[in-house]
Amino acid sequence: MEKVTDQYSPEIARHKLNAYFSGNFIMLDVIKRLQKSSLCVFAALCDGKTITTAGYEINADFSVKRASAVIHSLKLKNLPVSTNSVSTGSDVGGITNQAVFFISKEDLQSLKSEPEEIMRKCARLHAQHKRSHAQRDIARLCKEFGKEAILKLVNQAAANPKMPPDGMSAC
Repeated sequence: MEKVTDQYSPEIARHKLNAYFSGNFIMLDVIKRLQKSSLCVFAALCDGKTITTAGYEINADFSVKRASAVIHSLKLKNLPVSTNSVSTGSDVGGITNQAVFFISKEDLQSLKSEPEEIMRKCARLHAQHKRSHAQRDIARLCKEFGKEAILKLVNQAAANPKMPPDGMSAC
């Protein structure tokens, strides 16, 4: 599978994105602040290409090392990147799910015509996702330590926002 930077060097990616979003000052500002790997991936996604993590044999246009991390950085900029999960064979013969990332035509059109609206929607979805993960983590901690111990820890954290030392020594 071809690496995204084989066709989308940072310079080419920046040029394509600046041309694609010409006159769209919100998107041009976002593009200006993207790191090189995010810039290359975003340019490919805006061209309708799909991205996956390097090392897997699944149907995607390009591969990227640590694709999930690059996509996460794009999502933190409130860009509408979607994910499909695909089953594939693992190195040890089992089956694993792997993500394929893309931007839908509708979302891409919204980025061009009404970027503030779709970016607000992405921000809301991201916040909802974070709350859901936090709730799941709290439920797991309550199960492990008990509700009273967790409430005590929450009160301590609220009273002293500095992180306490973890008490772990380097081995």
